[in-house]
Amino acid sequence: METKVVVGAEGYNNNPGWLHTNEKELHLLKRETWLNKFQPNSLSVILAEHVWEHLSYEEGIEAAKVCYEFLEDSGYIRCAVPDAFFQNEEYQRGVQVGGPGPLDHPAASHKIVHNYKTIISMFEAQVFK
Repeated sequence: METKVVVGAEGYNNNPGWLHTNEKELHLLKRETWLNKFQPNSLSVILAEHVWEHLSYEEGIEAAKVCYEFLEDSGYIRCAVPDAFFQNEEYQRGVQVGGPGPLDHPAASHKIVHNYKTIISMFEAQVFK
């Protein structure tokens, strides 16, 4: 049986059959929270949508290491982040580091805006090849 996990799901549950988790129960930078739920090499898929931009580049590498440890040999991670190469000024203002201004804006905690080159290099830095 495949074990599929969504990290950073918060209140969303739009993937039937997947385990939806939030930061409190499964923290990307706290390996012990993963060990409380899973065995290493036990997950088939990890889905992270709009999560990695809330980590610094270095934290992103550490989070990738944690995820990699818990993926099966044939497992994979799908990571979706805002696109730094998308050429729309309004979009970029909305996703910029620190967000567009209001502290309650979802982008207020953005630490990085990735493009395909930075996200690939981050995952390949230590583990994913």
